[in-house]
Amino acid sequence: MAGMLFRPPFAILFAAVLMAASGARVHAQNVSPQWRMQYFYDDLTTDFRIVDLVFPSSTRGVAVGELIDRRGRRKPKPSSVVTSDGGAHWTMVPLPDAPRSLFFLDEANGWLVTRDAIWFTAEAGRSWTRISGQIKPRKRLGEQGVVLRVAFLDPKHGFAVGLRKSVYETMDGGRTWKPVEEASKPSSNPEFTTYSQIAFTRDGRGMIVGGYSPERKGGDEEPDWMNPENAMRRRQVPTLMLELETRDAGAQWKSATAPLLGSLAGLSLAGTHGLGVFAYADSFAWPSEVYRFDLTGGKSQSVFKAKDRRVTDALVNSQGHGLLAAVEPSGILASAPVPGKVRILRSDDLLHWDEMKVDYRAVAVSVMLAGADNGRVWAATDTGMILRLE
Repeated sequence: MAGMLFRPPFAILFAAVLMAASGARVHAQNVSPQWRMQYFYDDLTTDFRIVDLVFPSSTRGVAVGELIDRRGRRKPKPSSVVTSDGGAHWTMVPLPDAPRSLFFLDEANGWLVTRDAIWFTAEAGRSWTRISGQIKPRKRLGEQGVVLRVAFLDPKHGFAVGLRKSVYETMDGGRTWKPVEEASKPSSNPEFTTYSQIAFTRDGRGMIVGGYSPERKGGDEEPDWMNPENAMRRRQVPTLMLELETRDAGAQWKSATAPLLGSLAGLSLAGTHGLGVFAYADSFAWPSEVYRFDLTGGKSQSVFKAKDRRVTDALVNSQGHGLLAAVEPSGILASAPVPGKVRILRSDDLLHWDEMKVDYRAVAVSVMLAGADNGRVWAATDTGMILRLE
């Protein structure tokens, strides 16, 4: 563990994932709140593959992705849909580049990370202005940029995370960036190290989380779903998780590492609470596991895992209430790119989870959650659907 002045809760979480933990009970019941379809992209020739969703207020929302030609005759078309009335009506807006992620500071001001640049909007996603080119790898300047996500604490001060062990800071709204030196301290090969998740609370606590995963050896380039027998036999190999933590809005970062099974697929922080979603290989006993952690005391525990629920995202609010977005796998491989039924679970204590009623039409490979402490919450699927909790 590198240079720790305080005990980081997530480092404890990483170590805990390697230990067996009792699974959370799922109470299948019909509770009064329901997830209803608000938007469905329905076209005979193209699919809308949503990659990110934000709702910075109860009325303003943006989902970004690409329109994919089902016949493969045309290149994917970067696109978004925006709403200004809480999802009652949606407008499709073209995007300038293939999107990776979104971050909104308030209902008007947001940043879009794309393959080749970082963009800014002051109009809730209805138009975008290029503010900087993507940060390129030093060795292969022709490759796509390294930044995967950004997060801002105010209109000027923000951070970016991504490939090749990269963490950057900006003090001018994203126009220029400088490396965060603490990110390079963990011992791992940058070629196979990615910082993939970043989150802050309102009081300036923040986490940046990534992992080192060595290249798969043996020359097996086929995706797992094309060779399910091999995938089910492949052992879950321990990897290295990397964490940066701040308690002063990024003025100082402290790094830590820990061995881990799986990879972090989702991170949500609010108040003194946090949820982390871990994804596992198809040969593992369950496809995913959710950990709850305390940002003040450093305690963490496994709170949900199920063989027939692959969790893809989590959302927690400052009152300690949580939501999990999951997919019920449709075959023996949980990771297969075949849409399954969308399942969403809720908890009032981040320990016990109840399944909610979801529109029967909702299917996905991956589900994203978005919302705020005002009680309004939405979910988007990579199959072009957006649902609202009512």
